[in-house]
Amino acid sequence: MAHPLLGISLPFDLENTMAKVKTILYCEDDLVVLTLYRKQLQQAGYHVIAAQDGLESMKNLSMFVPDAIVLDLMMPKFSGEEVLQYVCTNPRLAQVPLIILSSSSVIDQEFEEYLGRADKRLLKNDCTPAILLETIQQLFASRVDENSTRLSAPVDDSSVSRSATG
Repeated sequence: MAHPLLGISLPFDLENTMAKVKTILYCEDDLVVLTLYRKQLQQAGYHVIAAQDGLESMKNLSMFVPDAIVLDLMMPKFSGEEVLQYVCTNPRLAQVPLIILSSSSVIDQEFEEYLGRADKRLLKNDCTPAILLETIQQLFASRVDENSTRLSAPVDDSSVSRSATG
C-alpha cells in the first residue's frame, strides 16, 4: 500500500515505527557534553532533540511533549532552574520523566520547591553517557511497570454486585 503523503510503498509502517522511537529533549549548553551524550542516546535508538539554552528549551517544550527531558541547571538566556519551573507548572509535562544532569548541586532558593519533580538528579562529575542511558532506560521501564500494574490491577466489583442485588 502506498504511503498517503509520500506516494510510494514502504517496506515498513512509517507511522508505527516513528511512534515507537522515544524522543528525549536534551537541554545542555556545553556542546562537547551535548555531542557526547547525544551520540550514546542515538546509538541506543532514541531520537534526541538538543536545546542549547533555556529559551530554546522552553520553545521546544511549548511545541511538543518529549518522552523524557534531560536538563542542565546552568544555561544561558533562561536558566535551567527557570526551565524546571516551566516544566513543573505545565500540566502537559506532568508525566514526562525528568533528569537533572548538572555540574551544580546548588539551586536558587526560589526554585528549590521544584526539585522534587525531578525523577533523578545526576552530577556531571559522576556521570558518563552510559550512566545516563541506563538511568533513562530504568525510568522508562519503571513507567511501563507502573502503567501495566494500574491496567492489570484487579477491580473490586463487590460493591457493584451488592448494590445491584440489594
